[in-house]
Formats: sequence, structure tokens, C-alpha cells
Amino acid sequence: MTDTNQRQGVSRIVGAATTLAILFAAACGGQPPASPTPPPAEAPTANAYILPGAVGLGPTAFGDEPVVVHKGERLRWRNADSVEHDVVADTPVLPEFKTTGTLAPGGERLFTMNTVGTTRIHCTIHPQMVGSLVVQEP
Repeated sequence: MTDTNQRQGVSRIVGAATTLAILFAAACGGQPPASPTPPPAEAPTANAYILPGAVGLGPTAFGDEPVVVHKGERLRWRNADSVEHDVVADTPVLPEFKTTGTLAPGGERLFTMNTVGTTRIHCTIHPQMVGSLVVQEP
């Protein structure tokens, strides 16, 4: 290989390497690769229960106190009783929660509560079961 041919070959390699470097920088925005974004942490979950024997408990069917959840938390309703129940909001103050629908024994439903407010709740199957749901700022 002559000296001229060797210089032309080196020139082509350097030119190709420069082109690749420019393309790579353009594709990456000239920035080093970013570390992957971690997945969002799951919101904390507040558990609320339909207590065993709820039909006979009336105003304490959901506990002795109002069900209190913080804004942004998930609310998990669980039916710990041996019969079907539902939990329904009496007012539309908390749009994320209207009803659990019918929950079989051991059944549950999740809701993410993003609105601050208070509503009375009840079971439409057993209307004597009443309580309150409160969503407050953390």
C-alpha cells in the first residue's frame, strides 16, 4: 500500500468516526444518558372494614369512629362479614367514591381519594348500617 493510499484510508476512518460521533451526540441531545426514572411509589393504603356482624351493629358497622383517609391515599374497603354488603356515599362530595358495589364476604374494592371532604355512608342492602367517611389533607 502506498503512502497516499494509506493516508486516504486513515482519512476515511477518521471521517467515519467523526460522523458517528456527531450522529451519536445529536441523537442523545449532547447529554450523557439519563438514569432511568424510578417508578412512582404506590400511594399508602388506608383499610376500612365492614365489620363481622355488621347488620346488628348499625351505626358502628364500619367502626366506632368515622373512616378517615388522607388525600392521595388509596382507600381499601374490605367486607369482613359473612354476608354481602355495599358501601354507598350519601352525597357526591367525594367524586372518587360513590359505591363499592356489592362486596361478597372477604371482597374488597380500592379507590384513590384525591378530594378533601366528608360524607355520610351506608349499606343499601342493610340501611341501618351507617357511618361517615372523611378525606383530609395529610
